[in-house]
Amino acid sequence: MLMQLIVFLVGLAGAAAIAFGAWLLTPAAGFIVGGSLAVFWSWLMAKSMASAVPAKGGD
Repeated sequence: MLMQLIVFLVGLAGAAAIAFGAWLLTPAAGFIVGGSLAVFWSWLMAKSMASAVPAKGGD
């Protein structure tokens, strides 16, 4: 449990550092990169949650 939290926090810090670095180039790039990372994270979580749910139907 603790390791999962640490991995999540390190990933969050990395995403923030990437977005901040892009923001240093131009503020618009920071928002674009941050938003893209958020959408990508949401897609990954939805994909992993969908694969964890057993399929309905069948015979």
